[in-house]
Amino acid sequence: MLHWGLAFLLVVQFVLGLAAEHCTTRTISEALLVVHFRLGVLILGAMLVRLALRLVLPVPKEHLSRWRRNAKGSVHGLLYLLVLALPISGHVIWVWMGADRTLVAGIQMPALFTPPNEENGRAVVWYVHVYGAWALLGVVCLHATAAGLLSMREPAFIARRIGFGRGRPQSD
Repeated sequence: MLHWGLAFLLVVQFVLGLAAEHCTTRTISEALLVVHFRLGVLILGAMLVRLALRLVLPVPKEHLSRWRRNAKGSVHGLLYLLVLALPISGHVIWVWMGADRTLVAGIQMPALFTPPNEENGRAVVWYVHVYGAWALLGVVCLHATAAGLLSMREPAFIARRIGFGRGRPQSD
């Protein structure tokens, strides 16, 4: 269910980012960005747990052609890379802005670095964050399309794989 929880959080995060960027009221935009930052930290933590589980638990054997295995590996690699890179780049932007890094109950997210006194790096990180979000949207759509097509061919396997069937598929 971590898969679906992250999927939901990513949709909310994308909408929050768009709303904050296009909001005409500054106070509302700033409030949305605070929620966006905090949710990004949660997504980063959940993604690190997901990555740890992926490395520890066996991956069910699938009988896919070589090109499909390569495509699947590439798409999943991009998903993991982007979902990890976006909260990290968001944190860098947040620190560069000098924004409040309070998460909940007074817990502070550490700055981890002191931003240099120049704007070029800040602009680059912003572009990475914004265009990375759009790239993630595209890769998620590709992933969902491929999963949908595969579920038509092997519905029971996919249902079990994403947590909606009985038991986990057996690994070889």
